[in-house]
Amino acid sequence: MIENAVAFLWQDSDSVRRFRSAVCLHGHTMYSEECLDFLPRHLKHVPGVSQLVSGYQRRGSVDFARAYWTPPLTPASALRLEQEQIVGLGLRPMVSLTDHDSIEAPIALQVTASCEEVPVSVEWTVPYQRAILHLRIHNLPAAEARGWMAVMEAYTSAPDVRRLPQILSALSSIPDLLIILNHPFWLEEGVEESDRRRAVDRLLRECAECFHAFELNGTRKWHENAATIELAREYSRPVISGGDRHACEPAACLNLTNATSFREFASETRAGKGTVLFMPHYREPMAVRILEAAWQILRPYLEYRGRERWTDRVFYRNEEGVSQPLSTVWRDRVPWIVKPVTGMLQLCAMRGIRPALRLLLSDRAELLP
Repeated sequence: MIENAVAFLWQDSDSVRRFRSAVCLHGHTMYSEECLDFLPRHLKHVPGVSQLVSGYQRRGSVDFARAYWTPPLTPASALRLEQEQIVGLGLRPMVSLTDHDSIEAPIALQVTASCEEVPVSVEWTVPYQRAILHLRIHNLPAAEARGWMAVMEAYTSAPDVRRLPQILSALSSIPDLLIILNHPFWLEEGVEESDRRRAVDRLLRECAECFHAFELNGTRKWHENAATIELAREYSRPVISGGDRHACEPAACLNLTNATSFREFASETRAGKGTVLFMPHYREPMAVRILEAAWQILRPYLEYRGRERWTDRVFYRNEEGVSQPLSTVWRDRVPWIVKPVTGMLQLCAMRGIRPALRLLLSDRAELLP
């Protein structure tokens, strides 16, 4: 039986008192590679910059599909950020970091922490039909984790939809492991909505029993999350939280539980039980949150040696497949056309400007039940 609830901290501040723990799921660290192929679509609205970008693309001198950025936080910093938010609620923290197609963050953290404290988890990129879907795999057995990653990487590099049900079925049979369908209504760059819809429909027709929950995402608009709740009801699955943090804002939604270990939490979820809690910053206008995240991505981090500047954290892959940071590609000289764009983003995120932006965009805040 599904025993699922969704709570909003600003509506029910006492909701946390009924629980002992909170679980943060779906957070990214420096090990995630975030493709920049979406940039031309957004930069075309910036006068001057749009013409420059179009010229680069026509000449073939810049291929944005080869460029990617990495989130600023180290595994330890990301873990500490999420733990501190949960401790601030008076609850015991559990955190599962899920980088794109990488388990290096939890592997690194397990040098000083146990598997119970830091489960080995990943956000798996799954090309499927003419769409790209994202699945979260939580709590891989530590001794088998790299073997399973090899299986996932093999599928991603040479997708065969006939193999996916077999892989998911084998994974779902592992005790205490969770398979989550992430943001099922989010459109990957370059994917048509009709293709995404057909892909999700087929995936659930063939593999619904392999999924233990569907994700409510802390960085997606409420209408998408509301649609996910309806989808979960249709397939008799619980919903589960997914902060999807890429910068320094802690997760905007968490799971509340009385479990004292991730293993117990996984068992609850597999039994259809769970409570998702949305945090107050989810109500902020999405444009303000995006600007703040952009500032956090672009600002310097003097404490991260070798990754202090944003140009150290953005990479370009050459024709031979070798990646280099932009600081190397540009020889430490940022092109003049880039400086106004990054400067404007940094200006908009300044403490004196942010309140004005919130007021200006207040009518665009999330509309919630």
